[in-house]
Amino acid sequence: MAYRMTVLLLAFATALALVMPGPVSAAPREAASKAATVQFIVSVKTSQGALYETRKSFVKKAWSRAWPKAAAAADHGAGGRVAYGDAYMEVKEGGSSRTFSLREDGSLLEPDTGSVITMPAPIRKAWVQYAESLRTIHYGEMVAWDDAKTGVPLKSKVTVVDLETGLTFRAQRRAGSLHADVQPLTKQDTATMKHIYDGSWSWKRRAILVLYGGRKIAGSMHGMPHGGDGIPDNDFSGHFCIHFLGSSTHKTGAEDYAHQLMVHKAAGQLDALLDRSLPAKLAETFLESLKQEDDALLVAALRGTDPDTLSRYRKLLRSVESVRYELPAAQDPKDDLTAEYRVKALVDGRGGGIREQTFRFRFAREATGSPWLLTEVGIELQGNRGKQPQNKQSR
Repeated sequence: MAYRMTVLLLAFATALALVMPGPVSAAPREAASKAATVQFIVSVKTSQGALYETRKSFVKKAWSRAWPKAAAAADHGAGGRVAYGDAYMEVKEGGSSRTFSLREDGSLLEPDTGSVITMPAPIRKAWVQYAESLRTIHYGEMVAWDDAKTGVPLKSKVTVVDLETGLTFRAQRRAGSLHADVQPLTKQDTATMKHIYDGSWSWKRRAILVLYGGRKIAGSMHGMPHGGDGIPDNDFSGHFCIHFLGSSTHKTGAEDYAHQLMVHKAAGQLDALLDRSLPAKLAETFLESLKQEDDALLVAALRGTDPDTLSRYRKLLRSVESVRYELPAAQDPKDDLTAEYRVKALVDGRGGGIREQTFRFRFAREATGSPWLLTEVGIELQGNRGKQPQNKQSR
């Protein structure tokens, strides 16, 4: 009887095991949870390729849950016209990474594809707020020259930060009444500065931060030794110039527009400057972007054009050694909604040869008082060589 009961119990246990679910392993759950985690990195930098950036990383469950659905619903080809921006979002998921431009409304634009991903409104609002807080850390203070020349007095030693490479060096203000005449302190400082300019001294302007006395001031420098010297044994024969808001050149006594563009870039105010600029200045900004080989200036100048136009002139920017031009004498329109300019220029190619070209610019705005946008740029080839425009390099 006992034997028979044992057999019946074993048979019942076997049948029960067939219909009951087995124990759930904790490991697959953990793996699934990890796979669903998405890392979001908000950053601010002056251009897409800039190495100097201010960033903050987040792993939030609500963001991770919303991401797959938003990514699946991406609007492909919705990038529209070129927009200048300094905020970016890197999204890391499952071992892969994608980088987007973070637009003013918090949506994400993938530059290579033109796809736009739109997360729920509360998340987008949080991203915009985080980007704005990073800007206050990243950029310099906009300081007028009258304040800067007393705030950074003669013989003061400063730290210079290049906003594209992130490289820093020490320098001393030695002279300068209309802007600062500065020299690197040591051979190592000179070597770092020359590295910023890819190993060759240049008049090209660069956006910088000047650190002194607890302040971080937006400025612009060029990289060409010239004029008087005062620090021996630093491998730098002469001085270079640093400009601030409203400073001017010693040669002309006038503001240098390229330096002022870089000062606004270093303060995070480039977009705001162009919003209040008339067409002639927008045309000059475009030409200076080529002359200074500055991608951020190019993108800012071409706000309002299509991505193909930006791609075309990015190729030109990479092939140009220098640009000399004459701005038109015509007055800027005050009431019209459209405008057009032609600007003659001599373009020196990196491979040699000088091309005389006429750039044709077309502009538009939505209403009187709204910002002008450069909507079209064309080139009319004139010849291989011509009379050189009087666009000389100032200090």
